Amino acid sequence: MRKSLVLPTLVFSGLFSSLTRADLLIALKYYDQKDYAKAQQEFSALLPLGNETAAFNLAVMHQEGQGTAVDLAKTQAYLQLAYSLGDNKAERLAKNLFNKLPPAEQQRATTSFEQLVTLVQINNPALDEQPEVKMPEVVSRKEPMYPKKSFSRGLFGFADARFLIDEQGKVQAVEIVNEYPKGIFSQATKTAISAWTYQSTGQKQIGRVSLSYTLGGVVLNKNRIEKLIQEHKLFDYSLAGSPEHQYLLGSLLRLVNNNSYLKIEEDLAKFDVTDFNLPAELFNQSYMAPVALAGFKGQAKVATDEQGKVTAVLDSNGQSKTQHESILLGQKLHNKVKAGVYAITADFKGKAVINKVLTLSPYYSSNYWLLTAAKNGHKEAQRLMAARSTEWESYLLQQNDAVIQTWAGVSKILKGEQEQGQLLLDKAVAQQYEVAAELKAVL
Repeated sequence: MRKSLVLPTLVFSGLFSSLTRADLLIALKYYDQKDYAKAQQEFSALLPLGNETAAFNLAVMHQEGQGTAVDLAKTQAYLQLAYSLGDNKAERLAKNLFNKLPPAEQQRATTSFEQLVTLVQINNPALDEQPEVKMPEVVSRKEPMYPKKSFSRGLFGFADARFLIDEQGKVQAVEIVNEYPKGIFSQATKTAISAWTYQSTGQKQIGRVSLSYTLGGVVLNKNRIEKLIQEHKLFDYSLAGSPEHQYLLGSLLRLVNNNSYLKIEEDLAKFDVTDFNLPAELFNQSYMAPVALAGFKGQAKVATDEQGKVTAVLDSNGQSKTQHESILLGQKLHNKVKAGVYAITADFKGKAVINKVLTLSPYYSSNYWLLTAAKNGHKEAQRLMAARSTEWESYLLQQNDAVIQTWAGVSKILKGEQEQGQLLLDKAVAQQYEVAAELKAVL
């Protein structure tokens, strides 16, 4: 049976001094140092996150008797768990081992697997596209000021934020959800958003926005982005299992993906990449202004010919495929659309946003690395998942995470669940989370 790869020595040098939380990298470090008791503890702590690598490593440890007695029934159970969580290579190993076990051990393996499954809290970890949130009409929304020091240093990046809009359309509180680089554009983002105003709706609402700071656009920064990836060995360390580097790589690719006017789709058959230079197609797409498509709602994926006319509807959401076909077939989408596959998304203004679909290895997808970082124990990546997944939100609420308690509490209050919402806000305030106190004062 194959063994999981242990981190190369280069990863350990100078890295762990800045890491204090338990994650896959720390587990692999203990394994490499043959401290099997701690390694087993750390790998086991990752099972609730649906971490297939941790499950596979626990299978290896039970087969080799590392920190535990040799137990082939448990080895098979962990292999089966790894396969059920997405490690397709574990399937053949699990089946072969199961067939070699005596009937009584097969039954024990099955029972062990069933028990392990109950530990998993993140059963559907995919980072889906965030649904379009219908916001009130904008009254005043000025772009943020590029920080002078960042401008002079040529820094670029982004900041994702969520905020509370009150009944009169004023922004009451702003929190930075994700940013790159860390701490560079957060204050400029908060200052700008705090001054935004929306039309009065008589209701409070949670808003979300992503602001990019690119100094001429991502295309002009292609060489600098690639240099950052190479200098910090982001692919090397990410592939080796470092959640911190996976989060950084995912954040940097997020900047590229969000500003390339593309819809990135992952091809799971393309995990055999050896050249990690970013594909040129990521930087070669131009902006297409939203167009009017009468009657179109939801999302669709379509094929087009050389004239940019829709020849087939490949996928539909929000309306039936038949409805989308009646609206789109034969329709010329845009003068920049050529033969290919495109994603069409209805925006809240009644127009359609068109993006070329680019199929790539998951290694070039921000979603892949952010999700991997979350499954490997990175807290900020997990918070990103929680904004789109009730499973991740529930997991972090169980971990007493103040950030998730705050916004889950706000969401419940806005839905009329006052008692539960206030309880969550109070828990976050008790942890001295300033945003929670700010929001509690205005709700």
